[in-house]
Amino acid sequence: MSKTSRTLVTMPATAQKGDIVEIRIIVQHDMESGFRHTETGQRVPRDIIRNFLCTYNGDEVFRVELHPGMGANPMIIFTTLATESGTLEFQWSGDDGYASHTTSQLVVT
Repeated sequence: MSKTSRTLVTMPATAQKGDIVEIRIIVQHDMESGFRHTETGQRVPRDIIRNFLCTYNGDEVFRVELHPGMGANPMIIFTTLATESGTLEFQWSGDDGYASHTTSQLVVT
């Protein structure tokens, strides 16, 4: 499992009902593609984030599957429609049992 896992969510705290809200997420993770070898020729095991999911008040609004070609510390940018005040939950899962999540609040007026 990755020894480094830190997330940064950038999104507005408030929005008008019907606004399109841009969400930027970056997660620090020591990604390893599984294609590299050590000096002795042994393959370094793959350790990547495989899935990302965002829910808004429990409803799925965005999902992505990541692959070994992704760089370390992936940034994901997406939008959602501001419908009501509530919680956005962001969840990552990956190789070797990696799991992380964080939440942000959105106030809709």
